Amino acid sequence: MENIDEHDVTRNMLNTLRGGTNTTPSLNENTQANQPNKKVEKLDEHDMTKKMLNRIRTSELNERQEIIGQLLTEGNTDVVKVEDEELGEEAAKFNDMVGGVDFKQYEVYPQDRNVIMVGELDNGIEFKFSKKEQAPYINANNLRLDSDTLDVIKKLQGYYLNWSSDWAAKISDYAKSV
Repeated sequence: MENIDEHDVTRNMLNTLRGGTNTTPSLNENTQANQPNKKVEKLDEHDMTKKMLNRIRTSELNERQEIIGQLLTEGNTDVVKVEDEELGEEAAKFNDMVGGVDFKQYEVYPQDRNVIMVGELDNGIEFKFSKKEQAPYINANNLRLDSDTLDVIKKLQGYYLNWSSDWAAKISDYAKSV
């Protein structure tokens, strides 16, 4: 097994980042000739590696945040959250037809002519309705599949069909307002 000195690995990594030559002195090898009017500062290469990796991680995070911001501003700038009275009416209808619900997301995308509703039922079933998807999605962890649960799933499917047809008519009103 080859024994690799981690200082040499760090030095090689720094050299690669500097331009790829192995003749460049390490941070601890700076001389007065290289920086005639500056005080020579001896740095621990491990600390420099930590700082360098932190800068790389920070720049990657900033780049990712920029990309996400661009995607959000380019794509769905016209998001309208369903709130207050309309959300209350929807919750009341949902409770009557399916059962208790906690809405996590309810948004209208007028330009895309889409509506997304995400929530969780009292029995732990998470669901997602999207007008464009043409079918609801559910997620449940270790849910007992008995007749009551099957009834709730059937009611959820039926509610989705009514909800989708209602929003087919409503979406044009939202598109006009944006």
